[in-house]
Amino acid sequence: MPLVLRLNPGEKIIINGVVIENTGGLAMFAVRNRGNILRQKDILQLEEAATPAMRVYYTLQCIYLFPDEAKVYTDACIQFLNDFEAAAPTSKPIIDTLRQRIEKGELYPAMKDAKRLIKFEWELLGKTTERARQLLAGGEGAKGRKAAPQMADTVSTDE
Repeated sequence: MPLVLRLNPGEKIIINGVVIENTGGLAMFAVRNRGNILRQKDILQLEEAATPAMRVYYTLQCIYLFPDEAKVYTDACIQFLNDFEAAAPTSKPIIDTLRQRIEKGELYPAMKDAKRLIKFEWELLGKTTERARQLLAGGEGAKGRKAAPQMADTVSTDE
């Protein structure tokens, strides 16, 4: 069964690392085979990854969208998970689920679990960023966002 997508004017989507933008009116199309697809509302830019949990989400997104760079992003993601768990040991159940999903290559479900980690972080700290709120709410207000960068040197574990 194909995945039917509806793109509003100006909305973007990434399919297998290719950014597609609807430059006309409402567009609908069907994806008839498997592909790595991410809608604009779920795309996080590097500069928006302002919290530890959002860095986890960003690196998972990059593993999902850019499999040729998976090793670099996976190493960074694992380091971010380790650092997060060390700082907030009560996050262990979510972190363990994320590790298992990464090991199994279940990247899209892992991104959904990373949203749980963002919510956990928000509840723990009592504050978050506006972009985190949008991501958790399904992306309202995410118009005009660009695709994630395709360069491995944008992820740093030196923080």
